[in-house]
Amino acid sequence: MESSKRRLPVPPALIGFVVLLVALTGLSYGAGRMAGPVAPGMHRTVPAEQNQEPGMDMHGLSTVGDGAVVGR
Repeated sequence: MESSKRRLPVPPALIGFVVLLVALTGLSYGAGRMAGPVAPGMHRTVPAEQNQEPGMDMHGLSTVGDGAVVGR
């Protein structure tokens, strides 16, 4: 009687992959929390009010006279 055998609706390999993915994501998140922020002192140098046109953000690029931080 083959009908008495029940099959899983999802392949076991897929379940194992999802479990592994969740475990690695959790470990990665924990390691990131322990390491702390990458650049704790990083700030924008150009205030958002200086943008003249919407969609034309220069991502912090400005001339020296605009108060940009120059350094290495």
